[in-house]
Amino acid sequence: KIVLRFPEIIGCSFDDNTKPKLDAVQNYLELSDDELRKIVLRLPAIIDLRFDSNIKPTLEILQDRLEISDAELKEMVVTMPSIIGYSNIVPKLDWLQTTFDLNQLQLVKLVKKETMLMGVNLD
Repeated sequence: KIVLRFPEIIGCSFDDNTKPKLDAVQNYLELSDDELRKIVLRLPAIIDLRFDSNIKPTLEILQDRLEISDAELKEMVVTMPSIIGYSNIVPKLDWLQTTFDLNQLQLVKLVKKETMLMGVNLD
């Protein structure tokens, strides 16, 4: 399944590239093997992202802006792995909050319930 959705994986070195990256994601979010497997199956492109320059900063920005716990961040990523690949997270969250006149708690609830809203193109 992964090769069909992300053929670039064929050229990736598992031991030198993919495994350390997935280990970093698993450790950072405290994921079980099964949770990590689900994320990779739903977001094969995670293999092509760099942990320190792509994944971790995105997760930190999301967690800081939403003021959520590590457990809430983990739940959000397991539920909607594509959130890892979203860009311009802060402007999107700001837009959602102002457009729908949400307080912080309401914003968090909305993003948790409708995570796909983070994929909105603001252009």
